[in-house]
Amino acid sequence: MDLKAFFVDRPFLYHLTYSENINQIVKDCTLYSAEQLISESENKELSNLLTERRAKRLLVSIDGSEIYIRDQRPISITALTKCLTDGWTPKKYIRFLNKMVFMWCTIDRLIRHYNRYKDENPLILRFDTKELLDLNTNVKFCRINSGATRPNSHLNGKAPLRGKRTFLNAEEFTFAVRDVAEVTFEGECKLPMSFHRSNNPLGPWTLIKL
Repeated sequence: MDLKAFFVDRPFLYHLTYSENINQIVKDCTLYSAEQLISESENKELSNLLTERRAKRLLVSIDGSEIYIRDQRPISITALTKCLTDGWTPKKYIRFLNKMVFMWCTIDRLIRHYNRYKDENPLILRFDTKELLDLNTNVKFCRINSGATRPNSHLNGKAPLRGKRTFLNAEEFTFAVRDVAEVTFEGECKLPMSFHRSNNPLGPWTLIKL
């Protein structure tokens, strides 16, 4: 994929988080994957959850700070079993998801995701796409909503297939810019020294300077 074209067509990336997390995010200047947060948690038994679907949000405590990890309710294990490739099991795929930090690159997808959680009054972080990708070389692109298994009418009522090539780097992603559904970062995502926040996908946006 042509990254220059991606920067022009998708100038912003959006991340949904809990309002309670913002102080730690600003302090660390980094977003961490669920796997990374759980591995650093004071409760080592939580590592057993990395291969299990989270039916509700998870609270972890790290060095005295509390951080919320979002649930995985949009995943149906029954549906997931039917759409996995490469001999993967649901446990392996969920562990794979937990390695990633997730971003949306369009307002439409952001709004759909936001609407699922709007009763929790989530916080939206907006980043300059080029600036974020310049800071992070561990970026991967995805054609589907990797954490949802809704049936697709174009696939005879099945969810889109997924497996080891669900997330691809720019060189491997041979599709068009418009085909990018998610932008992800394996392990962690370092943040620029300034970005914007809002409680609504349509703004208004407030500048945060680190």
